[in-house]
Amino acid sequence: MPKPYLSICAIYRGEGSYLREWVAFHKVVGVERFYLYDNRSEDEHREALAPYVAEGTVEPADWPLFPGQVQAYTDCLGRHREGPRWIAFVDIDEFLFSPTGRPLPEVLARFERWPGVGVNRITFGTSGHETPPPGLVIENYTRRLVQPNSRKPAVKSIVDPRRALRALDPHHFEYAEGQAVDEAGIPLEAQHSVTDSCDTLRVNHYFTRSEQERFAKLHRPRAGGGELRPAVIRAGQGIREDVRFGVPDDTILRYLPAVRAELERIG
Repeated sequence: MPKPYLSICAIYRGEGSYLREWVAFHKVVGVERFYLYDNRSEDEHREALAPYVAEGTVEPADWPLFPGQVQAYTDCLGRHREGPRWIAFVDIDEFLFSPTGRPLPEVLARFERWPGVGVNRITFGTSGHETPPPGLVIENYTRRLVQPNSRKPAVKSIVDPRRALRALDPHHFEYAEGQAVDEAGIPLEAQHSVTDSCDTLRVNHYFTRSEQERFAKLHRPRAGGGELRPAVIRAGQGIREDVRFGVPDDTILRYLPAVRAELERIG
């Protein structure tokens, strides 16, 4: 099997109902291989991934270590250092794409002089859904947060595994040479980009999904560190209206027909 140009790595727990859409979407935008680390899931995740595992698109791994996200990322680098040209490290509630509509490999070709690319995120709230609605994530959650200027979300990284030594946290990496940049070619400041631009590369972060799922998420330990979020957040206080409802943003919907077709193909 030829080496992929772009692969993706993620660690997950209890995301079985979302995995197939997530893989299908990223196949549509140009990801060729998936390195997926299961962190003690007890749901239908194996059944969801089975068609993609059978065709060789997904390479699954059991990863019971907890917390284990950073360790899984570093393990992935070691296992696939001589494989793909790029590996993107994102979560199952994050969808990486180019708002230009161009395939990701085509966009990433111009970044090959650098060892990594930091991609800014747009965060989506519940879009008014109290419980999980039928249908796909990308069609159900189309209202994003208005991000305060004083706070920039951490980027997600796409790295050259030959030059990336290890994950420093879930957002940025240590490199043997050079420095990661944002989509404008400006060096990152640790896990943050200097600008909030996401015109060429973008991650849609479906942080809450529905209100019911938001409650469950805030009451389980975070994958990166194993701690619960602060009690004031878990109690539902301090949650702004734009987190719950947001402002319209349907940029990702240009990919919806292709994602549906891929899901129909895979069965």
